[in-house]
Amino acid sequence: MPADRPTIPSRGSLALQAVSHGAAFALLVIAASFLHDREQAGSAGVSLYLAGSLAFLIGLALSHILHEWSHFLGAVLGGARLTTRRRIAPLFFDFDFPLNTPRQFLLMSLGGLSGNLLLLLFLSLCIETPGLVLTALRAAVLGQLVFVVILELPVSLRVLAGQAPLAALTEHFSQGAPLFLRSLLAGTAVAALVILSA
Repeated sequence: MPADRPTIPSRGSLALQAVSHGAAFALLVIAASFLHDREQAGSAGVSLYLAGSLAFLIGLALSHILHEWSHFLGAVLGGARLTTRRRIAPLFFDFDFPLNTPRQFLLMSLGGLSGNLLLLLFLSLCIETPGLVLTALRAAVLGQLVFVVILELPVSLRVLAGQAPLAALTEHFSQGAPLFLRSLLAGTAVAALVILSA
């Protein structure tokens, strides 16, 4: 089948992923709102630090969900061939490298990054209430953005320079654990700076 004809994911598997991830996203937002309300009501001490820690984890989870669905949306908008998993999974779809073009890969790849940017923009512009909970949430989202930029953006740049997507991906991730460690340390450092400077 030609590469310009997209594979339509199974409606059942796609619906399963959408409902499960959407429900998780909604519950995380409700949990963050609850923690924020408790802080505004006077929560302090150990309970406040626990709330801040939970908010940080919520920020990471929200970032991940939006990142993956933005990857998916970029792939779909580009008409890419892909398949969705039959079981609920954090990484819920597979991109068919041999049957997709570099342009389709770039739309998929940069779509994920745009999801992180949009979430950070929303938190920065639409939520101005101070407090540890929202600061921790923002810190996690910004830290995750830095993690994603270091981990994924070089692959997109290689493809823009003319390298085949699968070759660029394989070469970049052949760095193994040191690559993930650098990304993690940079993201953690940025997140810590956000919290300490608040």
